[in-house]
Amino acid sequence: MRRLILLLLCLTLGFVAVHAKGVKTKINCTVHGKNNSGVFLYQLRDGNAISLGFKRPDENGNCNFDIQAKEGVYFLKKAGGKGNGFKITIYMKPGEQKQLDLYYDKNLVDFDSFTVTKPNAETKRLQTWLNSMNDYKHAVANKPGVGRSKYAEFEKYAASFLEENKTANPYFNGWLNDKVAIDLKYLKVGNYFGLGRLNSIYDVETGAEAFYKQLLDKNIINDVRILRSEHGMQLLDFIFGFWKYNEAKNTQKVLENTFSPENGAKINNNLVKVAFLLYKMPGIKEFETFVKHVQPYKNVFVTAEQKIAYEQFYNALGPFAKGSPGYNFELKDVNDRTYTLASFKGKIVVIDVWAMWCAPCLNEKPVMDKIAEEFKGKEVEFIGISVDGHVQKKNWKDFVKRNGFKHVELLTQFDESLFKFYKITTIPRFLIFDREGKIITVDAPYPSNPGFKKLIETALAGK
Repeated sequence: MRRLILLLLCLTLGFVAVHAKGVKTKINCTVHGKNNSGVFLYQLRDGNAISLGFKRPDENGNCNFDIQAKEGVYFLKKAGGKGNGFKITIYMKPGEQKQLDLYYDKNLVDFDSFTVTKPNAETKRLQTWLNSMNDYKHAVANKPGVGRSKYAEFEKYAASFLEENKTANPYFNGWLNDKVAIDLKYLKVGNYFGLGRLNSIYDVETGAEAFYKQLLDKNIINDVRILRSEHGMQLLDFIFGFWKYNEAKNTQKVLENTFSPENGAKINNNLVKVAFLLYKMPGIKEFETFVKHVQPYKNVFVTAEQKIAYEQFYNALGPFAKGSPGYNFELKDVNDRTYTLASFKGKIVVIDVWAMWCAPCLNEKPVMDKIAEEFKGKEVEFIGISVDGHVQKKNWKDFVKRNGFKHVELLTQFDESLFKFYKITTIPRFLIFDREGKIITVDAPYPSNPGFKKLIETALAGK
């Protein structure tokens, strides 16, 4: 008996060690119809789908992913595929190999269909649920009233789906129940925004209030089941947006608040809080924002991976701290005259990072001009830096002259100079430096936001 117990203990410890270390798992893909576009692989982790990178198929359309995988959910997607959601999911266990055949639609735009060779029971259930979710979202997107009328019907379908789709894997069954519960909440609050952009539509029709009432429960953001759905972090964004709109009735307030890491302070469950902060950290552009909204919760970053992520962001944002020397760019204007940040010493420098193809950038240009007029004759320099790239030099010069831009306009591209140094990923982006070329902010509000002008006034006053 003692020998049997020892044997069982050794087997158990061996199982734990294998799961802790991670066993090599392989996903093989064959792309049919077109093979010059990459295939992305994502893993469901802590309420979000995390990219594990992409592979470009060879001349025969084959590519494969070797991953150190624990048991869990993965998604595949064509690089540049349509929409933000997923159509292909698989459930992997350590040591498994999977073969997927991916087929393009007739326009060669996206994967239209796929097959999985010998899919496990978990993959079949997951794919069925994903297909149902996508069909529902497609039917009600941007139609809040329709979403409300169809939701009860879909909720009943979800209950029957869970009852009829149990597997021999008790862990998976419990996990799937949790995921479906969160997905239903995501669909309900997402419907308030038309399951689209948070600034596009709001469901405020008569009769809507009762439908959304349960979403006002403050405990909803502390539900650890949020981590078991790829929609978990989106659910939090929608919930915070829903709360803010009900409080402020202001679209701009919703946008400013929804994507801010400050919402992490409202989450009491540490597992959900750290997942949310990790989700928001890539969007933090200023050291001060990190110190204010992430640093107070340093203690919730407990795993080795979480601690590394925290330190990397902290160290990366250090050079962007207020008062740090600004990056001394060296760029040319439309007349090929060279300017540096040091060229403007003695003046407050306001930089607008833009591009000819960026509609939001061009919308802010007239607002910037109007503000510049108000500061005319004062020690403020307004500078535009286009990231259209050197191959567009002639077109850029013509564009600047044709539009009558009044300020210094400089040209760079996305992989060099100021754009690269400040890790700018989205435009427009506005940066402000003091008279000594030191950072005031590298992520100022848009000129259309009253806070933009206030920052310049404060800088001029030397505060």
